Amino acid sequence: MLKKFLMFPICCLVLLALALPAQAKEVKFAHFSIDVPAGCTTQEKDGIVTVTASKEAFFSVALYTKSEAGNLSDKDFAAKLSRQMKGSAPEPSEDGGWTFTATSNGMLMNVDVVGDHDYLIMFMSDASDKEWPTSLQAAYDSITGKDDKIDTFLKKILFPE
Repeated sequence: MLKKFLMFPICCLVLLALALPAQAKEVKFAHFSIDVPAGCTTQEKDGIVTVTASKEAFFSVALYTKSEAGNLSDKDFAAKLSRQMKGSAPEPSEDGGWTFTATSNGMLMNVDVVGDHDYLIMFMSDASDKEWPTSLQAAYDSITGKDDKIDTFLKKILFPE
């Protein structure tokens, strides 16, 4: 009888632990970090960080200092990137940067480049305008600069009010 009595609380604790959502894992990169939740993967290649929830649900972000970007303006950096990706001609965007479209693996993507006097950021995602899964949105919302200066730049560009 005592064994049955003790098993009930243990079973309840196990069920409670299984019901808790999986914690996101903080992944640090050169200039920023992202909390990557369960259900998403992350990969970095040539300074470009891609967070993927599925083949159609992803975003890529890269942050460069001006010297890392060859001291190019955001307009010139967008033009260079567009040529490399065989994309459309960059056009001015609402956020003061430059935007173009490119196709990779049969998927149309929007690419945005924005800069200030210290940094350039490139953001890329699919152009389908489909709503992101909650896990991917959580990863995006968690992007944080490695210091206050970078964090302020990121918040201004990625999370305008």
